[in-house]
Amino acid sequence: MSNKTKIVRVIFLIICMIALLLFLTGCGNDEVNNNNEQNSNNNSTQQSISIDRAMDFDGDIAVVTQTINMVGTHYVIDKDYNVLYSYKGNSTYLDGYMQIPVENEKKTNIVDKNGNVVFSYGDYEYEKVELVDNGFIITTKQNDTYNSSNTLTGVYSLAEQKYIIEPSEDYVGKIRTFGDDMLLLNDDGTEFLNLKTKSIVKYSEKVTEEFKDGYSVIEDNDNFKVWYLKVFDDNGNIKRITAPYDEIVYGDENQNGMVFEITSYVYRDQSSGNERGRTYCSIFNLEKGTAKDLSNEFWIVSNKPHYTEEGYTLVTFTNQGGTPYYTVIDKEGNKLFEPQKVNDNSTFEADDNGEPRKIVSTDLSEDGYFIITDDGVYKVVDKNNNVVLTAEENEIFDGVTNNAVKVHWKKQGYYEQFYYKDLEGNRIGIKK
Repeated sequence: MSNKTKIVRVIFLIICMIALLLFLTGCGNDEVNNNNEQNSNNNSTQQSISIDRAMDFDGDIAVVTQTINMVGTHYVIDKDYNVLYSYKGNSTYLDGYMQIPVENEKKTNIVDKNGNVVFSYGDYEYEKVELVDNGFIITTKQNDTYNSSNTLTGVYSLAEQKYIIEPSEDYVGKIRTFGDDMLLLNDDGTEFLNLKTKSIVKYSEKVTEEFKDGYSVIEDNDNFKVWYLKVFDDNGNIKRITAPYDEIVYGDENQNGMVFEITSYVYRDQSSGNERGRTYCSIFNLEKGTAKDLSNEFWIVSNKPHYTEEGYTLVTFTNQGGTPYYTVIDKEGNKLFEPQKVNDNSTFEADDNGEPRKIVSTDLSEDGYFIITDDGVYKVVDKNNNVVLTAEENEIFDGVTNNAVKVHWKKQGYYEQFYYKDLEGNRIGIKK
């Protein structure tokens, strides 16, 4: 074969290789373009963001944060972990509305859960704009002319885009939040605006404690002999519920229409003659107006039990010997499972009884879960004491929200990670 023939064959091979390379490159570019087009059309399912802070869900939304180069971007996500909108800087969030200062424009925007601006005001337009429950704001504004000045306060509905209580001098310094969904309207503590019903509610006597989940609760008595909880509901009604024992009750732990009342006291042990401490405890159903004594069930209650909306609460307690236990009860005080022994903090000092299990949670989540550790391994447990999820290596469970667990992954020498997992152990991506 001549040198000329060899050169021709080499040139032919090079041309073939270049053509093949161009073909493959073209195919690759087509695929990238298709993926980009698919990402553009289906962005919520194709992209996800890393986060370094995850908050509990409040209703239908939660706020997560991503920090890059010391700058945090906050993302508002829905219950399916889709990003609704993002913002930077500080904010106030309540019931689906976010109050966000816009520093470079010298104004503040209030946006709904989809990021739509529903109210906007300049830095010096109002004396005060307070975001309150259920999509309302309290506005206070000073009106000035060259020969007059007056200040007006009113209550504005963001959903209806109008004032529910027209701005007036009569309300200046009087309208203020008084717990959940209730605004105090007068100095006497007897007139309120119910933000759920948008109606004026009046009481025959002064309400002194703020409302929580529809009730204001205070202690009451007859000549310090019979003790009651006095209950104001958010519709203007008042009733008294008799305590099941002759000890003062306060109703401080009111939540979701239930009170788990704990009263500590010191008594003298008949066998030893020594003074010892214990607790009386009872549950009050504020809607039904009933009470039940649970003192014989729990010797010393060591947490502050709060009922979930579904009507369950976690109780941690110790027996007469100081050994710690836990269980979950319903609104009638019935135990969902036999109390289980744990190695946890007793009422007064750390206890060590050889049990591998410790209680991490002080309450049930609204979904009905709590967190424990077995030999240091984090686990999610349901209200019936069934383990539903076990942490993997280096994982810490920070809490349960929206039927998912907040996870903190931490290993020496590595960047910390924060993410959600569903209760089947799958990592949940925040879809942008």
